Amino acid sequence: MADQKAEATASTEMPVARIVNLEGRSKTVPLEYPVEFAGAVWDSIEIRRCTGQEIADYFNRMSQSATFVMPPVIQCPVEVWQALDADDQDTIDEAAQAFMPRRLKAAVELLSETGANMSGK
Repeated sequence: MADQKAEATASTEMPVARIVNLEGRSKTVPLEYPVEFAGAVWDSIEIRRCTGQEIADYFNRMSQSATFVMPPVIQCPVEVWQALDADDQDTIDEAAQAFMPRRLKAAVELLSETGANMSGK
């Protein structure tokens, strides 16, 4: 183990930490009503687990924005999200629950209790 650390440190490139087990970290959700945006047809949306840094960046952007900020769990432009059929949004929201870290779930629950709308619907 010490040899691996020494080799990583001796490398001329900066080492990059990454998650090793990618199994179950993402899912593709098909859309009932595809959306066209910027010349591409969105017929599915990927949802995925996020890193701690991505969630911290998301909370930071939310605190500085007066408009809806797309959560990093859902992989599509905000324009696509806003154009989605409401039933497709609900399907994605439900599927995304399994991929949200505890602190994001807690924030969603807190905002739901106060009547704030995080979904951008």
